[in-house]
Amino acid sequence: MKSLSNRFLLFVLLQILLLFAFLSLIIPTVDAQDEVLTLEWEQHWPTYGVGGTCNFGTHNFFVGDVDGDGVVELVTGGMTYSGDYHNASEVEAPFGIWNWDGQNFTLEVYQPWKGLLRTIYSADLDGDGKPEIITGGYVSNMTDSSSLIQVWSWDNEDLVLRSSFEGVSAASIHVGDLDDDGMAEIFAAGTIVRNNTAFARLCILRWDGENISLLKSYEWCTGEDAGAKSVRVSDLDNDGVVEVVTGGYDHGLANSSSQLRVWQWEGEDLVLKASEEWRLVEDGFGVTVTGDPMGNTLVENVKVGDVDGDGVAEVVTGGFAFDGEKMNAQLRIWSWNGVNFILEGSREWFVEDITEVKAVALGDVNSDGDLEILVSGGTAVYGGFDVDTKPEAAFLTIWTWDGEILRLQHEEDWTIGEGVFAWNVGTGDVDGDGVTEIVTVGCMYVNQLCDPDLRIWSLSASESAGLPEYFVFAVAGIAVAVSVVVGLYFIVKKRK
Repeated sequence: MKSLSNRFLLFVLLQILLLFAFLSLIIPTVDAQDEVLTLEWEQHWPTYGVGGTCNFGTHNFFVGDVDGDGVVELVTGGMTYSGDYHNASEVEAPFGIWNWDGQNFTLEVYQPWKGLLRTIYSADLDGDGKPEIITGGYVSNMTDSSSLIQVWSWDNEDLVLRSSFEGVSAASIHVGDLDDDGMAEIFAAGTIVRNNTAFARLCILRWDGENISLLKSYEWCTGEDAGAKSVRVSDLDNDGVVEVVTGGYDHGLANSSSQLRVWQWEGEDLVLKASEEWRLVEDGFGVTVTGDPMGNTLVENVKVGDVDGDGVAEVVTGGFAFDGEKMNAQLRIWSWNGVNFILEGSREWFVEDITEVKAVALGDVNSDGDLEILVSGGTAVYGGFDVDTKPEAAFLTIWTWDGEILRLQHEEDWTIGEGVFAWNVGTGDVDGDGVTEIVTVGCMYVNQLCDPDLRIWSLSASESAGLPEYFVFAVAGIAVAVSVVVGLYFIVKKRK
């Protein structure tokens, strides 16, 4: 009997060990750390409090090594002015290149001119292994202004304007070798006004090392006005052919539809392959804080990247959508099958009357090997410039897309001064510590004086709050079972 009892106890203990082994397989591994979004740095411009600078425009910020020295720079634009009163002839374009080493934020070079700087990008245009900086904006004088595209070079000592081309208004610039000739083309998305009607416009330009030339220009409008807000160049379907993707709106702001287009180069021309338009509601439009028409639905920003790790690039769009009452921020994931755009995921949300996505960036900001989706923008109430109304607030959100679910991983919002919007977001290892930082920049204001309010963020690890509840209950249940079995064993043994 004693041998039988011992065998029974051994059997019970073996079953418990097997149960533990089974649980270790079915219960997912618990990460001992959580990620926390940390603000590492906040930077105001030299004009803070005495003048104004605003880094507006949703493509008006570039993070990357623009001089080939292995150090990541931050390139900013927008407009700047002196005092609290300014007109068009007094506004300057504050072209600046900065760096941050983790402790010091340094302005490397500053090159202003009379006008505005709306969009910035950097790439090697002539294949010499050195990056150029491409800007789009305006130059003005006392009586007139002109849109222009400029190419610059920066060698960490001298900022040189290499070439300018007037007559192209750009809200977004990207670069790619469209015709596979080994030379990169410049793509500029924007608008052109003809007979008091704004047309969406896509221009293809080339810099030959000395001069910029306009190769092609495409315009479209099916309503009162249209606008191309964003452009990216990428091989969307891995067929070796580069596509051009544009995002914006059509049909006029009072009846706008978001618009997403894809183009391909065929022979000597760029051919429109597909155009996707959408709204949440068919009638009505939202208004800005000043009461002016803002639109029904609109794409502000387009990015392309493999955000679900399947080896095929997705198209990510950010903007806003009117739901009949409020302006919702909208984030969408698309794929391209060679014929049509396929909507894979969509999220809309609002905080106040107006919530809008201004900018989107893609980057691996938690070192897990996957691309996260970084979204910046702001929220406001109708009549937000009125006295005693709630101030505008900026937001930064981090999302992941696994091919099925668009998950919000982190959310941060803030307000400063009398209101703030995060117009731009970028990613990069800006301090060389091996960690990819997130950088937001835009516009805050106090007494009509603006400031870009640049912020540097990082995802850092912190101790987890504890094990999942189901895991705790499972372990507790096993402990109770062990106690009962062992207790019964000794009771039976004592009676015998």
